[in-house]
Amino acid sequence: MPSSVNLADLGRRVRAARLARRLTLEEVVARANFTVSWLSKLENGQLTPSLEGLVRLADVLECGVEHLVGGLSVPPRFVVARKGENRREQSRGSRLGVVSEFLAEEWRSRAMDPTILHLVGDGTKSRPETHDGERFLHVLDGTVTVAYGDDRIELAAGDSIYLDAAVPHAIVPVARGRAQVLSVRYEGAAPRAAEPPSRGRRSTKA
Repeated sequence: MPSSVNLADLGRRVRAARLARRLTLEEVVARANFTVSWLSKLENGQLTPSLEGLVRLADVLECGVEHLVGGLSVPPRFVVARKGENRREQSRGSRLGVVSEFLAEEWRSRAMDPTILHLVGDGTKSRPETHDGERFLHVLDGTVTVAYGDDRIELAAGDSIYLDAAVPHAIVPVARGRAQVLSVRYEGAAPRAAEPPSRGRRSTKA
């Protein structure tokens, strides 16, 4: 479900701006080349105006479009990612083959960033990455090594790891293989106390 505009609030703003300038419906539509029915429906939250219509209306009401629509965006209640329809992007600047498949791009200003990483190993180490917040990795297929600070954690299909993303980390398929990893980044976490997190199973394999 895509983002939309709160039409009821938009209508109230348009009506308030019209009344503030002591204009009747007929006077506004005559200047903007609308119909009375169109403007009436807009003021009652029953019509979704085009951008061109909003610009013309704002000009007649002598206010900016932002005054009419600012802050009225309604975030979606959900977005659906269909198999085979998600945008994919090939990584650049690395010898490790990584294709990122984005799963929630339609949800703007999201706190989480879920992607599927399609990894192809070539025997070279991947450059470590860092970012604010936390990260969850779940191996869907294949086997990978997660280089996390000084640790090397080997994960097979079905294994997962939750980590502090501020620590340098990298994900590489084992033995020049292929792997698919569900990656969920969360950048809204607040700093925690100095107590280290509990450790799960760990392998010292490089």
